[in-house]
Amino acid sequence: MERSEIYITSIVYKSQTWLDDPDSLLNQVYDNLNEIKNFYFTSISLDMAQVYNVSLKQTNYDAMMIFLKGVRYGQNEFMTFKEVQIVVDEVTKQLEFIDDLSFGNIEVRSSKLYSDKELGLVTVTHNAVDKPTILESIPGSII
Repeated sequence: MERSEIYITSIVYKSQTWLDDPDSLLNQVYDNLNEIKNFYFTSISLDMAQVYNVSLKQTNYDAMMIFLKGVRYGQNEFMTFKEVQIVVDEVTKQLEFIDDLSFGNIEVRSSKLYSDKELGLVTVTHNAVDKPTILESIPGSII
């Protein structure tokens, strides 16, 4: 299984690091990112964190991060380094069109998840009673 996600960190919108109603910002980001050719994502969310100092009775730190899930560039969910560079450049360009928005970093995470069968470590039998056949094991491990 292949997948990519994008994290946009240190969001500041209209000089605020905490939003009571983030819908306006999310709609603008969604609309602008949909302008990128061959770029797709399944969901967008805004995560907010706040650190409260109990002894001082005040908030010391607010942070917002935009999270894009199910990212695909062209037909690829697992992007090459060159594709990541293109996506970061295009996302940066589109976010710069949003008035009063600043951000720190754009991080693209691409990953591949392999099953034991795909790695050739086990074979699966079709008889439900039989156990999978172990093709390789680590010496000293319990099987």
